[in-house]
Amino acid sequence: MKGHVAGALRWRDLPAALLHWLRRGHASGDDFRAVFARSLGIDAGELKLFGSGRAALHAFTASLELPPGSEVLLPGYTCVVVPNVFMHLGLTVRYVDIPADSFNPSVEDWSAAIGPKTRLVVVPHNFGFITACLDRLRAEHPDIVIVEDAAHAWGGTDAQGRIAGTLGHAAFFSFEYSKPLTTGTGGALVVHDAALRERFSAFEAKRPARHAPSTSTVVKQLLTLGWHRLTMSLPRPALNALIAILRTPSRMLGVVAKTPDSEIAGDSQPDYRAGLHPLSAAIGLAQARRFAEIHALRRAQAGEYDALLADLPGWERQVAVAVSPSTSASTSALTSASSPLLATSAAVVGRGDVLLRYPVLLPDTATRDAAIEALAQAGIVGGTWFDDVVHPKGSRRFGYAEGDCPHGERAARTVLNLPLGRHARLSASQRAAVRAIAERFGGRR
Repeated sequence: MKGHVAGALRWRDLPAALLHWLRRGHASGDDFRAVFARSLGIDAGELKLFGSGRAALHAFTASLELPPGSEVLLPGYTCVVVPNVFMHLGLTVRYVDIPADSFNPSVEDWSAAIGPKTRLVVVPHNFGFITACLDRLRAEHPDIVIVEDAAHAWGGTDAQGRIAGTLGHAAFFSFEYSKPLTTGTGGALVVHDAALRERFSAFEAKRPARHAPSTSTVVKQLLTLGWHRLTMSLPRPALNALIAILRTPSRMLGVVAKTPDSEIAGDSQPDYRAGLHPLSAAIGLAQARRFAEIHALRRAQAGEYDALLADLPGWERQVAVAVSPSTSASTSALTSASSPLLATSAAVVGRGDVLLRYPVLLPDTATRDAAIEALAQAGIVGGTWFDDVVHPKGSRRFGYAEGDCPHGERAARTVLNLPLGRHARLSASQRAAVRAIAERFGGRR
């Protein structure tokens, strides 16, 4: 199946990582940190590794020591682990809707939403589409802390060629199974603002040291990572047979590492003090060293989808823009035959958006679900990420009320993700199938 998970991981990365860890031990974390920082064009001192992206966000927000009553602005299209951080810290959140023609609120949307109690804004780069003009937002609101949610956006740049993760005061990345680079679970924090970086270091120095995950936790993560990698190697019949055989024993033995249902529901907290195991860091290192190759592949694949889906009614898509450092503004927009807002760009290899997944909006949920089943028949995994304004469905939706973000709700009902990455290279027949499916379902209303 051609799908979304473990998109940069090769089988040989696993034994290579094991050998690196056996040789370098705890220093594997420093090695990964240095190479990942280099991929962002920053000094390694600006970057810290964590057991998850949510732990990175939690640690940074805690270090701000915001006063009671402080408000955090979030996008009306996000993952539950983000608002849960602020729920656990006792902060108020308010959601800002995405526009009808983008998966991210614009700088104008954020600026209009900032109120007297706002202290922090979490700006996403959903699917890898970079939110432009953050420097303008920082200049207009100098007392507001801007944190980039860069979990989807490793390697993307804004219109001036500046790399995602270096545009705000701080940023967090995720290395979960479905992210551009995976360590099983894990994350990173970039504190780009020097004063806040000093404050963060002083705050962390007063707290107990972060602890490495237990051996059983690491084994579970590695087994889950291996399973996800295997699913990208098997044809659909073999995969379905293997799932049928292993589903019950894997559940009974508890060998699948995933976010607990109680955490999604908001009834329990994750271990925000967990660090990244050095073996997991070594797995990340093997992928981070190939960052230029990984980013180029994803840009090329997104361009192929752009061409494949051109001029099709009902499949609205935000085109990934390639820009030169001299380009003055981002021109991404959702486009379809009925909404001809096709982005223009000065295509330059190595610049612009690097997408995690290729999202399209279909006319309605039934059409989206039928298209996903048709894609599965062609050996392609069609995702439904995000399937809720506070993804996934069934989350507590901390601070959110139905109707607050109608565009985000519409996206959640109708979004379909096409896969990108090392294990999503479509054959000629699969590309033809995508086009045929788009033609078949795109015009339905």
